[in-house]
Amino acid sequence: MNKLFYIETYGCKLNQLDTERVRNALHAAGYTETDDPEVAELIVVNSCAVTGNAEKESRYRLRRLQRANPDARKYFIGCFTEIQNLPDTVFLRGEEKFQIQELMGHLPSYPEIQEKHVRPLVHIQNGCDLNCTYCIVPYFRGSSRSIARDEVLDQVKAVIHAGRKEAVLTGIHLGTWGKDLTPKQHFLDLLRFLDKHTVNQLKIRISSLDSNEIPDDLIEYLQNSEIVQPHFHIPLQSGSVGILKRMKRRYSPNQFLSVVNKIHGAIPEACLGADVIVGFPGETDEEFKECFSFISKTPLDYLHVFPFSPRTGTPAATMPDQVPEPLKRERVKQLKALSDDRRKQFAQRFIGKHRTGILIYPDLVLTDNYISVHLNTSTDISPGSEMRVKPTHIASQGSVHGILV
Repeated sequence: MNKLFYIETYGCKLNQLDTERVRNALHAAGYTETDDPEVAELIVVNSCAVTGNAEKESRYRLRRLQRANPDARKYFIGCFTEIQNLPDTVFLRGEEKFQIQELMGHLPSYPEIQEKHVRPLVHIQNGCDLNCTYCIVPYFRGSSRSIARDEVLDQVKAVIHAGRKEAVLTGIHLGTWGKDLTPKQHFLDLLRFLDKHTVNQLKIRISSLDSNEIPDDLIEYLQNSEIVQPHFHIPLQSGSVGILKRMKRRYSPNQFLSVVNKIHGAIPEACLGADVIVGFPGETDEEFKECFSFISKTPLDYLHVFPFSPRTGTPAATMPDQVPEPLKRERVKQLKALSDDRRKQFAQRFIGKHRTGILIYPDLVLTDNYISVHLNTSTDISPGSEMRVKPTHIASQGSVHGILV
């Protein structure tokens, strides 16, 4: 009978990619995955500590799994701030997670493309050098390190070989790609390199880029690119001048606005999104209003809104004037309502128009410009295939519906 393992993942796309590497190593070591933790001989929890709630949830699940299956060997890996004393549990922080290679056998450099991976992740970079006052990620992930372009291309070719039509470039700080290589390179160099070697074979989606790392020549390239999907996620964090300074972000609201306006003007069909942190220490009513007003002036089409979560070891955790939780929740609610309105307005522009997209489920297509279109009838075409879809209407709750064309 095969040895069984169970695995759970929390957090970012890079964590998901790391989990696939661990999963492949366990398969190579003779283990079979199960969705029932109570029968597993080995349990892995790949944790996230970007926010306090994320780490709390990871630890809560570990304790639950310990009670459900006390006899299993357990690995708590990834990002976490402290080690707990739990029997039969190995804690491997950050890059230590890949010590499973020594414990479980060969760990492949990059995961194999599985059938369930309809939009595979391509790892191009790890780590961050910025040290924003609220962020604990550099503590876990270290300094910025680029994956050589030939290794990136190998990953992309594996995606193509698996028959997938879209890959997502992922990392912690994509805009720094190439700065540590010899000779020094830029993110645009990587895009041009991939474009040259994957003509008409694959679409690329960029997971995230900071506004101060999007120069005019990159926007010009994106405007004319046939490989990069027209969807750009550009972290904002706040629209308040004072808060951005306290966060030690390296751009101003006006600089951010200039960049997103240029992208919107050059690629009007592109979907533009941003992250926003609400309730940063000292955030006054006036600063929140400044943030809300600023976002209202941008062409952003959606927001990922997070309440500030103090992380031990970061400067922001000990800043004065921490914002009360009820006030954070109210401000989050206001920005999420704005985001919902923007999503609907963006989708409405494409009702009745044909778009290409990737079939995510038999009844769901994700368009090139990031609209999730629910199909009226399911298809028997394999997920991961490229499709043509026509959004037909928006339901009362905001979901977009359409048909294949």
